[in-house]
Amino acid sequence: MIKKLILIIACSIALNANVNTQIRDILGPSAYSTHKNLINYIFKGSSASGNYIALTSKLQANGLLKLKYRSTKYIDVSFKISDTPKKSLLILKDALRSLGHYYYLVQDARYDENSFIWNIKLKTEAAINPLRLAKALAKNNCQVSYIKREGAYSWRYSINSDNSNINKAEDLITQNQLSLKKPLRPYLLKVSNTNSLKITSNNGNRWHPDVVFYDNDLNIIENFKDDSLHQTLKVDVPNNTTYIKINDLYSLANLKRGISITKE
Repeated sequence: MIKKLILIIACSIALNANVNTQIRDILGPSAYSTHKNLINYIFKGSSASGNYIALTSKLQANGLLKLKYRSTKYIDVSFKISDTPKKSLLILKDALRSLGHYYYLVQDARYDENSFIWNIKLKTEAAINPLRLAKALAKNNCQVSYIKREGAYSWRYSINSDNSNINKAEDLITQNQLSLKKPLRPYLLKVSNTNSLKITSNNGNRWHPDVVFYDNDLNIIENFKDDSLHQTLKVDVPNNTTYIKINDLYSLANLKRGISITKE
């Protein structure tokens, strides 16, 4: 009984120390030291270790997540991605756009052992909000596994994307037919166990098909292109297809009336 109690206490101390380390990494040593008593009170008995949504949510709710700068600054942000860089980068870029970060300079993009490193320089009035970023990534089944503020203008993130899924892709797995409106970007579908599709371009369009088939890691399997006008197109779906992108060879404006897609 005593041994069990000692083990529980030891685990609790280790867990709390881990939480404190993660909070210090997010806030930076100076801010952590300044607010240490408040942090200890807020996270007393917390089991949020490794849960960056829970950690940053509490920090933000208590006014501890300081992200704004006094003026526009250039900041460096490094992302370490665990898997499938093509798909993961698409998800990450969409997440950044959803937070209002459209423009940045890519400084480095490379493989490092079993991970992919993507470094950007961002002109902004505030650092990327780690809570909002973690939530946006979670929608695509990606988890933030590490955050570190390395200085006033430098941040480092690690992202677990092993089981990532493109949330914005239209669902053609549980549905047999889709009617899609005017696109702002090329249509992206997620499919499974489908041999062929019938794509119908609505009246008023001038569609020149550009259809790309991808595997689960977003590697291209096949690309069908035709510069002649099509009202209806039937395409065979290659084996191992997970995602399909539907575009026009010349302009998305040629699909302004939308399309319908049916599994056959």
